[in-house]
Amino acid sequence: MGKAGLYFNTIIRLSGKQVLYQCLRRFNGKLRSLFGIKYKFSHYKEGNLLHLKPVVLKYETLKGGVFTFINLPAEFNGEWENKELGPLWSFNINYMDYLLQPSMGAEEGKKWIFRFIETEKNNKVGMAPYCISLRFVNWVKFLSINKKSFSVEEKRVVDTSLYSQYRILDRNLEYNLAGNHLLENIFTLLWAAYYFDDKTIFRKASRLLKRELEKQTLPGGANYEQSPMYHCIILDRVLDAVNLLQNNGRFEGDKELLAFLRDKAELMFGWLQYICYEDGSYPLFNDSAEDIAPLPSALFDYALRLGISSEASVDKAAGYYAARGRNYELRMDVGGIAASYIPGHSHADTFNFEMRVGGKPFIVDTGISNYNICKRRFYERSTAAHNTVVVNGEDSSRVWSAFRCAQRAEVVAVDEGDGSITATHNGYRKQGVMHTRKFSWYDDKVIVSDTLSNNAQGKAYIHFAPGISAEHKGCTLHTTMATIGFENAESIEVFNGEVSDAYNILQHSVYVVVTFKGSLFTTVSV
Repeated sequence: MGKAGLYFNTIIRLSGKQVLYQCLRRFNGKLRSLFGIKYKFSHYKEGNLLHLKPVVLKYETLKGGVFTFINLPAEFNGEWENKELGPLWSFNINYMDYLLQPSMGAEEGKKWIFRFIETEKNNKVGMAPYCISLRFVNWVKFLSINKKSFSVEEKRVVDTSLYSQYRILDRNLEYNLAGNHLLENIFTLLWAAYYFDDKTIFRKASRLLKRELEKQTLPGGANYEQSPMYHCIILDRVLDAVNLLQNNGRFEGDKELLAFLRDKAELMFGWLQYICYEDGSYPLFNDSAEDIAPLPSALFDYALRLGISSEASVDKAAGYYAARGRNYELRMDVGGIAASYIPGHSHADTFNFEMRVGGKPFIVDTGISNYNICKRRFYERSTAAHNTVVVNGEDSSRVWSAFRCAQRAEVVAVDEGDGSITATHNGYRKQGVMHTRKFSWYDDKVIVSDTLSNNAQGKAYIHFAPGISAEHKGCTLHTTMATIGFENAESIEVFNGEVSDAYNILQHSVYVVVTFKGSLFTTVSV
């Protein structure tokens, strides 16, 4: 597929609102640049400190004057954009999550807030809507927790900055991106409504929040971008909103919104309980990594403080399933791309799976190490980077660039049996091939059965956790955790590779590629 085809098959999936706002944003940007129009930071409105139950604290990213984001350490050089370490690192320093890390003192936090305010007029990265959204909530939480540490004049300075930032955000809601970006914007409008005691903002935030959470939460509770990491991030925001409304109710309609948010939180918790492993961690499906989102255990504790309960449920709409044997845990992805117009965090991983043995990682997703437009990012989103089948060297979904996806696999049939799931996807339809995979699980083994229509040839990939060795004798692969047998394999090859469970960290591993024609039966015995 040529470049024109990639763009066409990507853009055609976008919503009309996304396309419209993408054009408007670019047009407005050119107008502001042409006429030298700049945002003003002198708008003032007094803010009201809020009552909050203890929130989920952030990771320790600032120690001894050194910031460490996405596992890249650097001292602050006076600039809020670090071009050497890239956009994601720069975004993180502007989010200012570190204000809520356990070791942050009131005076040190104040220093960073005022350091930001001193340079905010020239901070292009910091005034991105997503950065404003996260920072606004962090500042309001910090102010409310440390209210005795701010003089009247200091608070006036901070309120002026907050209100000015809110005005910028309100004019630049990220309808062009949608998804978690737009949700973050709307959550911040809700916080602004309570902080600035503005019922008009509340009505707008309430209306948008209901609409987006209905759209972005699938029937079984999963976030529609299908990343367990982003699911936890959004769940934390929902809990924060519950905390805000429960303890600061003042607007007409806030009880109705609170009930809605509590229902969504319970639904999201049900899915999270279902998909997590016994040790409380989640599978690294799609764009997921460790040490970014709040830990599920921290979210469960937060929910208890807010009086929210949940029960595990199966999210058929997201296509993620969990199974357990006597000494293993299995997680399966048999769903397509649910957020069809925002697939940036999706991978070409249809029918991918992870497996733990004795509570330890065995078969793993290769994970993500960065969001850059680079060879590694392209690989990590590819089909070959996942535990599924590649046909003729093509990806099942045409992922490209850092966050784009053109033609994508659709799951056209799912059949749930007693101890099994069978599904078919059409990601290779242009090659005249349909891929059917059946997962069957028993006390001491898992059988993965693959069938390619028209007796097509395919390559099945299995990626192992770091520290797992593997060698094959005939059609049997011997590893340090389990034995894997392949029936109908034409060839079995073991390669050295790398996997990542955190940004910018790659660990040596091995993976196996099994070539077959028509069908392959893989038995993992533990």
